[in-house]
Amino acid sequence: MTRIEKRLLILWFALAFVVWNGIYDMRMHDTVRGYLLETALAEAGLGRGVEMRAFLHRGLVDAVAFSTAWASGVFLAGIVTIHTYQRYIVGR
Repeated sequence: MTRIEKRLLILWFALAFVVWNGIYDMRMHDTVRGYLLETALAEAGLGRGVEMRAFLHRGLVDAVAFSTAWASGVFLAGIVTIHTYQRYIVGR
């Protein structure tokens, strides 16, 4: 693996990490917002309310699954790009 390919791999890994972190943050934000909405409705007598631990655990599992799936897709695109680079650009 050449120096350029190593740098490309590091950059794609960094991009995948940024995507993972961003999607995780968005999903957890939505989970906390949903919990606060359900709690506010329960306080107003318009809902049953939810247990905090169970609600946030479901959100955590969802956030980890979605962010991992998206980050894996981005990293896979990077691996394919590096493979294509090796085959067609370096192979000349």
